[in-house]
Amino acid sequence: MNKWVLSLFAVFSLFIVIFVNLNNNSDANIRTNTELDNVSNAEMELVIEENPDIFPMRIALANRYFDTVDYSKALPHFMYVAENSTDVELKSYSLAQIAWMVYESGNREVAINYLNESISINPSSVISNSYLGVLYLQEQSTQSKGLDMINNLLIGDNLSEEDRSFLEGIISNYES
Repeated sequence: MNKWVLSLFAVFSLFIVIFVNLNNNSDANIRTNTELDNVSNAEMELVIEENPDIFPMRIALANRYFDTVDYSKALPHFMYVAENSTDVELKSYSLAQIAWMVYESGNREVAINYLNESISINPSSVISNSYLGVLYLQEQSTQSKGLDMINNLLIGDNLSEEDRSFLEGIISNYES
């Protein structure tokens, strides 16, 4: 065998491993928590380039970039999912993450528009409602609405303990 055949075999093997991994994790919570710990960002980018509609992997990669505040790399992946996915949860989640990046760049009103769109697609989105509640809390004119939104999230049972604790901490700063 020559080096080209071996290279092709190696790349094809990587695609199969990643594809099997994604299929095994497709039922995960909004399919953003795939087991890709041993796959590099560069490998994920390569797979996505060859398979642009592999939305769970796009979300996983975008989240990696988002978590390291590398928004210029996260944004195109979230935008692609928001524009092309028909999955309500993935689309809503992507819009929420875009909203937060827009907010971080200093454009609160556009961020609120993205969050409202996200919530119109998936009214029960915890992340969208959390983000919007936090943004509302920061303005005196919308503070009571933000408190209501976050309190409604705290009443429900959809929050992880970490999220619950985080939101309780935020709300304690604003309640009298």
